[in-house]
Amino acid sequence: MFSFAKTATMSALFISASIGVAFAGSHGDPSHDHGHDFDRHSDGRQDRSLLGDDDITTDDSATPTFVVPAYTVGYVSGSRLNTILSELRADNQSMNADRARGLLTRAEYQRLKADDTWIRHEAMAVADRNNGAIPAARYAVLQNQAQQLQANIRRMA
Repeated sequence: MFSFAKTATMSALFISASIGVAFAGSHGDPSHDHGHDFDRHSDGRQDRSLLGDDDITTDDSATPTFVVPAYTVGYVSGSRLNTILSELRADNQSMNADRARGLLTRAEYQRLKADDTWIRHEAMAVADRNNGAIPAARYAVLQNQAQQLQANIRRMA
């Protein structure tokens, strides 16, 4: 898992590289004089590409220009979501074991299961709204709720 500093550094590199490519591509060929009429070449012949002619065989540009977007969406692996779900799975196993041993009443078990289901639903909903990732602030809240559930399981058992 990347730390914030590594992630910020990688983002800055990608953004600066993208901006550099876009900036370099916007200058084009220095032999073109942008002060002249764009419908005419320097030798006086007319540029047919601006008139809607579909014939691309007369294109005199040396190389095509590729535009790289300055910002592309980066998808984060679901490690935060996986962490929350694995903690909830462990809590679920603990609840089932405690219920089977008779350490939890039916009402306590149902309350803990409802809490577990609510946290799981909330984690999935947050990840769904954020392309599979859970933002750090929301992750901290979900972690606190999962820890509270663990404490309730230990307290009630």
